[in-house]
Amino acid sequence: MKKFTKLAMAAAVISATSFGAVATPVTNFYFSQSAGLATPSYENSLRYNFTQSAPIGGDYPAGTYSTLSWVGTNGIATVGGTTNPLNNPSSLSVTTYTSTNNLEVTGNSNGLWEEGEVWRITNLHHRNNEILPNSGSTYTDPLWIADIVANLRIFSDAVGGSLVHDELGSTNTIAFTETPNSGACAPPNPHGTQCDDIYTDLTLNTFAPTYFFYNGTQYELTFGLEAGAGAIIALSDVLRVYTAETFPGDSDVYVTMAWRAVPEPGSLALAGLGLTALAALRRRKNLAA
Repeated sequence: MKKFTKLAMAAAVISATSFGAVATPVTNFYFSQSAGLATPSYENSLRYNFTQSAPIGGDYPAGTYSTLSWVGTNGIATVGGTTNPLNNPSSLSVTTYTSTNNLEVTGNSNGLWEEGEVWRITNLHHRNNEILPNSGSTYTDPLWIADIVANLRIFSDAVGGSLVHDELGSTNTIAFTETPNSGACAPPNPHGTQCDDIYTDLTLNTFAPTYFFYNGTQYELTFGLEAGAGAIIALSDVLRVYTAETFPGDSDVYVTMAWRAVPEPGSLALAGLGLTALAALRRRKNLAA
């Protein structure tokens, strides 16, 4: 009995201390994200005029742009009683954040990016004007395909401080469908506008979690999308985002990120051994009584 008691106590102590034996637990991390649009491939440059902003440079991935714009070469669009008299372009703009922006989706609002809290790291803003291609054109899918390239960095003490992990040049490929603004809209058309435009994510295993080690502990980063005003996210065979076609339509989609510590298999096994031994000891004491 004494031998079993010592075994149970030893296992319990080992399992209880194994989680924190390597390093002091992390209470919060810091991050910076920079992303831009790489030069897209176009369905037909004769049907639309495309422009890109000047390269944003700095910490952003080389060869990327903050905004892509397009407008029909047919000029003024007059569709369904609404117009775009100045022939203003549609556009997609990319804005990124750091953990000092305090853009948390879930959390305690204390300004620290803590375990399990979901924070925004990127905003994709679509300005959706009704536009027409050149006369006699038909619409095809997609209008353009482009990569969104991102540099993500994780810090232990402050943004731009002690770097503990980076993911440079991460790429998501998206395709954009400029739907016709007349006649019947092919379903799905969840906003019910004339007609919802569509972004499709072509990336395999999009938003899969990534991992890194810091001070002997493994951490997991998880990613997701948050629909802002004017956007509807649908996930079936692929990930799609539907944006409302109005005059103009503004929609926002946010890429989000959270972190958690991943218990080591050895620690979990020791914890299980300790709990099993203590349970067995309790049963023996109950039987002895």
